[in-house]
Amino acid sequence: MTYNFSQLYEQMSIEKNSKVSVGLDPNLERIPKFISEKSKIDLPSDIVLNFNKFIIDLVADFVPVVKPQLAYYEKLGWRGYQSYEKTVEYAKSKGLLVIADAKRGDIDSTATAYAEAFLSDRYGGVSAVTVNPYLGKDSIIPFIEQSRQTGKGLFILVKTSNSGSQDIQDIVTSRGNRVRDVVRDWIIGETENSNEKYSNIGAVVGATHPTEMSQLRMSLKKSLFLVPGIGAQGGDIKEIHRVFDENGHGAVINSSRSILYPDSVTVDSTKEEYAEAVLCETIKLNKQINKILLNNGQY
Repeated sequence: MTYNFSQLYEQMSIEKNSKVSVGLDPNLERIPKFISEKSKIDLPSDIVLNFNKFIIDLVADFVPVVKPQLAYYEKLGWRGYQSYEKTVEYAKSKGLLVIADAKRGDIDSTATAYAEAFLSDRYGGVSAVTVNPYLGKDSIIPFIEQSRQTGKGLFILVKTSNSGSQDIQDIVTSRGNRVRDVVRDWIIGETENSNEKYSNIGAVVGATHPTEMSQLRMSLKKSLFLVPGIGAQGGDIKEIHRVFDENGHGAVINSSRSILYPDSVTVDSTKEEYAEAVLCETIKLNKQINKILLNNGQY
């Protein structure tokens, strides 16, 4: 096995001085008209693909990762899924890592099929995938096995950024710990003996829960964190240092809407105006994160 997601991410993060993932969540109503009204584009899936290519071209030199959210593609049917696959290939051609935000989770036989679909080299696959563990441990074992075979990454949902995460993840079990702690302990069991600085088995930890961010960083020492929730969801960027280790490593900070749809532009903005705004937001976020890590002694 030569591919190693966690190593590649850390290497690219250092080279680009960036911990940012750009979420590719294409909302047709917010895509600028210079793309949506472009001649010869008459299908929503074509508009989505061209918007993604536009964004990827802008951010490729400034971030190590993009993260397409599958729901935005699947709702467009088979053509939408095709635009997702073409987006993945285009991002990879630009040297970017790709995290499929699929949140798959099912019984073991179906999970095996999902694991092969996203992580097997036979079917193209992505660099990493998000996984929902709340059907039980047997629902994530096929992903772990596939990850170990291919070197691709997993991000298992532990404490998510949405307000409703408390409905299940914070429930106290008969053992006195919370449901999210059960998932945390599964991950520890799979990663504690890793010889790598970071295992390919990571965790999704929302930026909207600063206390939990610190607690989970202390216990999940071998896991990369995928961190949603900064920006539109209300996560405080000043707290983001909590998900990094003492050297400023160990986390991927995702931003979707604030980069894709900057407040300073509208659907009527010109291509040049929109490109400048996207670049400005991407570079600003990189600088904010790096400054916070520097001020908190993680660099």
